[in-house]
Amino acid sequence: MQTVDVAGVAVGALDAGGWVDHLCACVSRGGAHHHVSLNAAKWVALRTDPELRRIVHSATSVAADGVGIVWAARLAGTPLPQRVPGADLAEALIRQGIVRSWRVGLLGARPPVLQRVVEQLSTAGADLVFAHHGYFHDAAAIADAIAGARPELLLVALGSPRAERFIGRHLARMQVPLVLGVGGTLDVWAGGARRAPRLAQRAGLEWAWRLALSPRARFQRALVDTVRFAAAIARGERVPMEPS
Repeated sequence: MQTVDVAGVAVGALDAGGWVDHLCACVSRGGAHHHVSLNAAKWVALRTDPELRRIVHSATSVAADGVGIVWAARLAGTPLPQRVPGADLAEALIRQGIVRSWRVGLLGARPPVLQRVVEQLSTAGADLVFAHHGYFHDAAAIADAIAGARPELLLVALGSPRAERFIGRHLARMQVPLVLGVGGTLDVWAGGARRAPRLAQRAGLEWAWRLALSPRARFQRALVDTVRFAAAIARGERVPMEPS
């Protein structure tokens, strides 16, 4: 897969369909693959978080989730085909999982949210072999339970960087062919949260939609980190290649 260097992070140069094909191939190959969705806030965190940096640098693949990543690649003269939100990938992969009879696991969200999603996906025909909410203390025990259930696709809705830390620390133990963090996607599927209208998504303004809906909760990530990212890119700063 061709990648583009986006200020120190190798980002896959695929469109939405290409990403679905690539990730389905990961499941078919087996092994243990970690896919990361990169946005401006995560890029900013990589600059100061050595563990997160190591995990992202060692991931199987990284896609441009945020419009800022697409903008930075274009500014550098190495444009990416398009922004590919992690929520869209998760939905497409669930559809593929139903068609291909994958064993699917879910980790994260509040218990009632998780229960609603389990009911919805089971009704749609998904083969759910593991589901656990995001309120747990013994991560190793959760990883062992996932390994025992043997899902082929695991969606981790623990938020960032908690999702990346869990995956990075336990991927080898779990041996799931494809694992990806999906942020608040389960809340959207359960009906407890709304995504931006399609027009706003296409314009790259999903961050502004989230900020308008919950300004206190989203201020740091949607506005402060976006400004930090833009300033860092303008100064030519990069994510270090070494973990520390």
